[in-house]
Amino acid sequence: MRAAAEGGAALTVHEIPRVVLIPIRFFGLDLSVTNHVLLVWIAGLLTVAFAVLACRRRGPFARGLWQSLFEVLFDFVDRQIVRESIGRGAEAWTPFVLTLFLFILAANLLGLVPAPSFQAATANINVTAALAVLVFVTTQVIDLVRHGPGGYLRRITPPGVPWWVKPLLIPIELVARLARPISLAIRLFANMMAGHAVLLVFLGLLAGARFFVAPFPLLAAVAMECFELFVAFLQAFIFASLSALYLREALEVNP
Repeated sequence: MRAAAEGGAALTVHEIPRVVLIPIRFFGLDLSVTNHVLLVWIAGLLTVAFAVLACRRRGPFARGLWQSLFEVLFDFVDRQIVRESIGRGAEAWTPFVLTLFLFILAANLLGLVPAPSFQAATANINVTAALAVLVFVTTQVIDLVRHGPGGYLRRITPPGVPWWVKPLLIPIELVARLARPISLAIRLFANMMAGHAVLLVFLGLLAGARFFVAPFPLLAAVAMECFELFVAFLQAFIFASLSALYLREALEVNP
């Protein structure tokens, strides 16, 4: 995607180029620390710092900005996502879903930092794929441990299906399960990447606009920045909600 500017210049929308900061190779594997890895570390550090600041003074009531904000987010995730999706016994999985929510939110908000070397860590498909695989493996292990190998295989097909239909449904259900992490990863990546692309288009129009029409692309860019703030929360909510639904499926007992 390109936004043409005055004089034939063009602005190309793409991910931040990969820059190796600390080269590391281990038995032929490239484990180098890059700028994308650094963004993930920053998002993780922000998540841990927020939790530490909010929980350093425990008491019956929230004190200060950090504790109040953490309590609001905790209550939102616990009531609106975990309890609504999982139901009975949901409180045991609130920390896991809350950690996912806060990390993805922090990673999304990095894209709002007005610096050329910053973008949302979740605008990298490798990051969203890793998060999706984490959720997928966690839910499958829970399902396997809770119901055993036999119960796990029986739960692949819906209850009440005739035995002669099950061989036809098992491959379909396996493909559907394997498609979950793919859809989780692509949904988050595409939404975060698209927001930056649209914002960059408006900035390209601003660069090539005459002075009397320049305010219009500027206002559009400001509006898109506010919209991206909303999208950052929305995408964290969607990812956490889908993760909670997959947890419920792994925990529930078929009649």
